[in-house]
Amino acid sequence: MTLFVIGIGLCDETDITLRALEAVRSSERVYLEAYTSILMVEDYQERLEKLYGKPVIMAHRETVELESDAILSLASTSNVSFLVVGDPLSATTHTDLILRAHAATPKVPVRIIHNASIMTAIGSSGLQAYNFGQTVSVPFWTEEWKPDSWLERIKENMNRGNHTLVLGDIKVREQSQDDMARGVLRYQPPRYMLIPQLITQLLSASQHYASTSPDPSLILSPDRTLAVALCRMGADDELIVSGTLGELLALASPSVEEAQREEAEDDADELASEAELDRRRAARAEQRAIRAFGAPLHSLVLVGSRLHEMESRYAALWKVGEGWEKVASEVYGCR
Repeated sequence: MTLFVIGIGLCDETDITLRALEAVRSSERVYLEAYTSILMVEDYQERLEKLYGKPVIMAHRETVELESDAILSLASTSNVSFLVVGDPLSATTHTDLILRAHAATPKVPVRIIHNASIMTAIGSSGLQAYNFGQTVSVPFWTEEWKPDSWLERIKENMNRGNHTLVLGDIKVREQSQDDMARGVLRYQPPRYMLIPQLITQLLSASQHYASTSPDPSLILSPDRTLAVALCRMGADDELIVSGTLGELLALASPSVEEAQREEAEDDADELASEAELDRRRAARAEQRAIRAFGAPLHSLVLVGSRLHEMESRYAALWKVGEGWEKVASEVYGCR
């Protein structure tokens, strides 16, 4: 009679620990939290079920928020496993369920089983975990909504010289504003923020901040800010790329010929609406991003001014141009 809150690792069904696998197989019911991250293989629900030998219930946000009492009620009489991609407590998302278990009458025993997450995989960049500050998450912007509250956390990290892990947004089971307004229950295709969009929003927010604030301490520059892209960490095809923000952005930029061809195609389609053209441009940009950095999931590290020589040498293994060593020396003072 225990609620197991279990991290299942970064990539696929084989990342689970032996201790966690034993707990899952002892459980009456198994839930997989399905809104903060994903495993990086197709048909992962079926693959998990085959390994565990029992059904896996997809727990979307509304499941956890609206059915937590039912989950805890079952856990008071039998074992229940609540699976989380990565580590279950790398973020505070699932603390509410644990607090509810402790507050239940009678109290529901909880056992946490940890695993690898992006918070530990950052070591593969060559940057030391001790030198990281606060982690930030950047949501997708829309024309009407462009939040940038996360800039303050980046600023605090930069003032201390710390590195910043920046997580891109994930959208699953999201409804469009039109469908919500009409009461239509229809979900949009999943979306995952990729490195180019993440960098573009970071630079845009920083430029806006610099233009409206006399405080110059937060200025992200395409040519003078170093970063490390961490893509599909834990997978066989993981990719690490280091350089200036501008160099990373250029990897997914269209060539002159490609841009001219796409513009000509759009101009030739006189019947296409502006909304349709925007969708085409976004789809092309996504394909270029995947071609350069691979499929999701993507994260980015902004390098802090306390960059150590050993960190710089290690991260230079993944450099895409001459910017890394030049900026590390001239801007970061790392010889």
